Amino acid sequence: MADPEVVAVIQARTSSSRLPGKVLAPLGGRSVLGHVIARADEFAQQVVVCTSAGPEDDAVEEACAELDTICVRGPLDDVFGRFRLALADPRVRPTPWFARVTADCPLLSSTLARHLLAHTAPDLDLVAVRNEDVTRGLPVELVRRATFEAIDPAGLDGPQREHVTLGLYEDPGRYRVRYVEVPEAQHHPELRLTLDYPEDYELLRRLFDDDPDLTGEAAVARLLRDPELAAINRTQRQKPVR
Repeated sequence: MADPEVVAVIQARTSSSRLPGKVLAPLGGRSVLGHVIARADEFAQQVVVCTSAGPEDDAVEEACAELDTICVRGPLDDVFGRFRLALADPRVRPTPWFARVTADCPLLSSTLARHLLAHTAPDLDLVAVRNEDVTRGLPVELVRRATFEAIDPAGLDGPQREHVTLGLYEDPGRYRVRYVEVPEAQHHPELRLTLDYPEDYELLRRLFDDDPDLTGEAAVARLLRDPELAAINRTQRQKPVR
């Protein structure tokens, strides 16, 4: 059976307490956001960016216009609400699934995304990989659109609004989540290929300077061959969701 059609919804904002403006930072001849859009376009039938309505994110909308990508703007402090607005926009295709993508992952893996798409099923609400099984910055999440649209926003707390899919993981009695085994090429959770800190940017800059068309899998292989390069951001950690 063919994989289902999917819309990739990218959450992007210029504000960041650790690395302001990171999603529009230059990287290998493109912006970070430009890389993310290009890679999402490799597995999705449509790519949409959702950003805030604040003036600080006018630049995100302008970048999307230059890249011929739909941009939907919504509440500054409600990422869940921005996703709902994006999916409700009449320009967005009514696909049964959407991919949640973050704009700080310029090496997201279209190969891994297609691997997840092959594991979708009518009785599932979310298809993902476990964070502890994968290189940070490579995966996306696949969410059943009807499930997401049926969630009552009034019942969500702050972290669930910020992290969009958190409520699906936290209510296993209600939502059906499938965790997919990660292929060996991406199975290196000790590595970071996401962009949160200056050290992350330095690592990514060096990788893209050497190869502007680098894939996530090739980046993992490069870091495994070069421990000194991988050590640049080794001490950085993700913020806990709660």
